[in-house]
Amino acid sequence: MAVSKDEGFDRLQHLLLDMRAGDDVRAAGAAETTGLSEAVCLAVLEGLERAGLMARAEGDRFVRRTLDVMVS
Repeated sequence: MAVSKDEGFDRLQHLLLDMRAGDDVRAAGAAETTGLSEAVCLAVLEGLERAGLMARAEGDRFVRRTLDVMVS
């Protein structure tokens, strides 16, 4: 079944928003769940890593991080 890019990105967004600190995901698993290519999922996860929201573990496994937010 073909999935439109919009549907795929919506599914990826839901997958990521449902994650809690310490949860992990692999690009291949995200691709299987969303219908997007593994390369697209890896690029998104790498972007989230650069933004500090994910940490790369071994291979292509990414772990959800907590945000260190200072409240004044």
